[in-house]
Amino acid sequence: MSLFRGSLTYVRFFVAGEVPDGFDGRALGQIQKKIQRPLTPEDEEPERSGWCKVAEPFGLELEHMDVFYNEYLNLGFRTDRWAIPGALLKSKLAEAEQIYLTKKGRERLSRNEKTELKELVARKLRKSLTPQVRVYDFSWNMTEGVVRFFGTSAKTQLAFADLFEKTFALKLVQEAPYTLADRLGLSKSEAAAIGQAEPVVLAKPEEA
Repeated sequence: MSLFRGSLTYVRFFVAGEVPDGFDGRALGQIQKKIQRPLTPEDEEPERSGWCKVAEPFGLELEHMDVFYNEYLNLGFRTDRWAIPGALLKSKLAEAEQIYLTKKGRERLSRNEKTELKELVARKLRKSLTPQVRVYDFSWNMTEGVVRFFGTSAKTQLAFADLFEKTFALKLVQEAPYTLADRLGLSKSEAAAIGQAEPVVLAKPEEA
């Protein structure tokens, strides 16, 4: 999801800890170290994540003006993943197994041979495919300590939080009623009241 277009569905995180003086320069260096490295057919890992320009999935050269805007830090969280169609992999693997067995004059493969052959076939297929590229933008208001992340799946949010913490050495806490209550400095009784709150219908659609 993009920060500047599409749905404005996002999840909020609070940044635990203070942003130190001179943060911009050090943060930019850490961001540049963790810019996304596109997957290649030779890579062993099937999936990789890293930073890119906000709203530009293939913008992988980042300078200060690409990241910082007043009190905001804006980036894209990009994930590349190999997704080989299951039917294609199964067909090519069966063909490769038969050729291998014929060459060796055998009827069965060992478990290790099957694993190695599958990886060889997958690597060969990757040369004729391109990885899936997905990018989710985020905007961090460093004054408020609030991060808005435009990825809605739990898996993506966990991967984003992990990369964020490794990059900036600051922990993210996902917004929830109790974390918000603590952040706002509510009393224990006020926080307890939040937990007992029930949804209220303010308007009903007109009956046809």
